[in-house]
Amino acid sequence: MLRTRTDLSRVLDVLRAIDGDDRLAIFWTVNEGSQFGGKLRDPLALLDVRLIDWEIARTMEFNLVIAAHTDDALGELLGPVATMAHGTGYNRRVLYRTLDLDAPVGLSTAELVRDGVIVAAAIGLSCESQVEQLSRANPSAMPFAFQMGDPTWDRMLANLGSRDLIRHRLGVTPGQKLVGISSTWGHDSTIGYDPRLVNRVLAALPHDEYRVVLILHPNVWTLHSGFSVRGLLSAASEAGLITVMPTSDWPAALIATDAFIGDHGSVSVYAAALGRPFLFAGRGDDELVKGSTTLDFVRAARPLDPAVDLRDQIVDVMATYAASGVTEVARQAMGNSGESLRLLQARFYELMALDPPAQVPHPRRYAPLEVERDERGVTSFLSRMSLTIGPDCAVTVSVERHPAALAEHHRPVDDDRAPVLVVDEHESNRDLRNTAEVRVRSDDNDADTVWAWIAGTVRDSQCFLAAGVHGSRLLVGTRLGGRWEVRRTAGAPVDSAAVAAAVYHLAVEPGCVMTALEVQVGGACSTLAITQVSADAHSP
Repeated sequence: MLRTRTDLSRVLDVLRAIDGDDRLAIFWTVNEGSQFGGKLRDPLALLDVRLIDWEIARTMEFNLVIAAHTDDALGELLGPVATMAHGTGYNRRVLYRTLDLDAPVGLSTAELVRDGVIVAAAIGLSCESQVEQLSRANPSAMPFAFQMGDPTWDRMLANLGSRDLIRHRLGVTPGQKLVGISSTWGHDSTIGYDPRLVNRVLAALPHDEYRVVLILHPNVWTLHSGFSVRGLLSAASEAGLITVMPTSDWPAALIATDAFIGDHGSVSVYAAALGRPFLFAGRGDDELVKGSTTLDFVRAARPLDPAVDLRDQIVDVMATYAASGVTEVARQAMGNSGESLRLLQARFYELMALDPPAQVPHPRRYAPLEVERDERGVTSFLSRMSLTIGPDCAVTVSVERHPAALAEHHRPVDDDRAPVLVVDEHESNRDLRNTAEVRVRSDDNDADTVWAWIAGTVRDSQCFLAAGVHGSRLLVGTRLGGRWEVRRTAGAPVDSAAVAAAVYHLAVEPGCVMTALEVQVGGACSTLAITQVSADAHSP
């Protein structure tokens, strides 16, 4: 029985304890009472489940009812009811549901009792502190409590070996760091408190060294609509943001991350429990009840400081997190680690008065993450270059690039290197194209087409240098009439926009000879050969 998309994620993990038994018929129903229940039927249709209307469900008798939430409507269904939290425990203060300031939502008398009777035959608790919470909130419900562990946590642990595969599917290359950001719902969430934090993180991190993945609570998608969420994130998407869809196996993204920024939602607790260096970005204290494991976690976590450079904070927390003890605090919510499916199976079959199967099922693998990203990639960069000359007179240009779409969020830096705007022709922002110092045509074309485009571009725009791809070479021309072919002779491939930025820096640096060049971009290093081309050979 479901009320929201958040319930669905937990129930799918819980059902693993019984869904392989051919003696059981599994029906699904939706209680439409929640403001966050919209479009819940869409993912259920994709799962191809047996979905029955609530009114029909109320007329049937079940051997077991499973719900990842608690309310007295569960008392309308016939059969033993097993309830549980849909996250890392019972943490939130939701007064209109609990009618009790001290009781966490899910364990209050107002939710557990209908007509003076406890509606649940089994109340799943994942750790010892939740036993204490239930005892304080509703002592009469204690006989129905059982230890169930956390199947979502156990599934994460079982899939840790897929980290490299998940990172590869997300487009994270060796040497890059993946920063995760999560936001629960409400004004005190990451996005509710600072709607532009995602933009500021992307603006602060060098694009070739970092990727950023965002996980939003399903309630955000439901309440605001996917259309509005995409509108809010449009600039971030152009800057390279990867957004996990609400119907996806989102815990897989946590496995892939190297650092994490989040709030008081369960995703943050899971990330920190996995050992991911964590920065707290919300204001969740007032929403959490005393005695909850999440409140302990929030108070232990290092707060993100909006006045300090975000990149510096991320680098620093990655260096110092292991000694902080935050992981140990987060793991207090994860009781009976690795045992959840065994505990759930035992209790469920006891409630059904049915002999359990001989084997305990193992957690399932994750399906490939469903994500949204701009498949064109970042098409405009503010690039900072620095040039060094080695003892053998080898010239090296280091390129650090930040997405130009988020230029308003870039912090001033104490750096003599003025940023150079490098824009690909796929860029749809006309202002960026018109003000670029370097323009790049990254689609492969024949030489005549490329040279003609270069000539027209440096003539008709204010850019100094234009470059276009021709097979394995980059053809380059400047407003001053210089023409070169650039090809890679050794090292890792570097994209055409980074090569063009490096060649631009060489072209404007006094005394430099355009013959050979080593380019360093992020963790990649490429050796290039530069050959001058006769102007007569490519006159338009």
